[in-house]
Formats: sequence, structure tokens, C-alpha cells
Amino acid sequence: FQHYYITNNLSVMEHAVIEKANPIALSEDQKAALNKYKIQARKDNEIFLRQHPEVSCLISDFLHEVLLKRPEQVVEFAANHFTQPDIRPRINSQIKEEKKLLRREARKAVKSAEKA
Repeated sequence: FQHYYITNNLSVMEHAVIEKANPIALSEDQKAALNKYKIQARKDNEIFLRQHPEVSCLISDFLHEVLLKRPEQVVEFAANHFTQPDIRPRINSQIKEEKKLLRREARKAVKSAEKA
């Protein structure tokens, strides 16, 4: 991420911490810069997540297993979950299935649009 520096050599994120403690601590220019940074960060994150569907699959797979098994030691469970030898092929399979589903939905949308 590109860091925007405002006054006193504080980064936008440091100013965000200050703003939470004291909302009037930031000037209007600083608030505008912070909002610009937040918007850009969201755009960058969205682009990254679209380029890496495995992130969504990893999170979804983990949450599914946590809610199904409800482990007492969640951190230990997470460590074991993400180091399973079969995780890569399992996630790749989920990505393929997700892509198939998206293609099917796209075809249905096109057919619906053609009928209208």
C-alpha cells in the first residue's frame, strides 16, 4: 500500500488511531486524506481478493470446519487445519467448483436477459 504522510510525519493509520481517541484531532485535510486512503485500500483489497479466489475458499473452508467441529482450542485447530497435507488440492477443487457455478449463473443471467 502507498502510505500517505500528513503533518508531523505521522501516517494516515497513526492519525486514524488518534481520530478514534479524539475525533476532532484531525483537520479537514487530514480527514479527507484518510478517507482517500480508506477508499484506495478497499479498492486494492477488492482487486487482490478477485485475483486470489483461494483466499475466500481458505476462509470459507476453515469457518465451515470450525462451526462443524466447534473445537475448544480454536488457534490450535487453525494451525492444524492450515497445515493439512491435502489442503492445496481441496482448495483447488473448491475454486474449480466455484468457477463452474459462476459460469452457470452467468449463462442463466444471459438467457434471462435474452428472454426479456
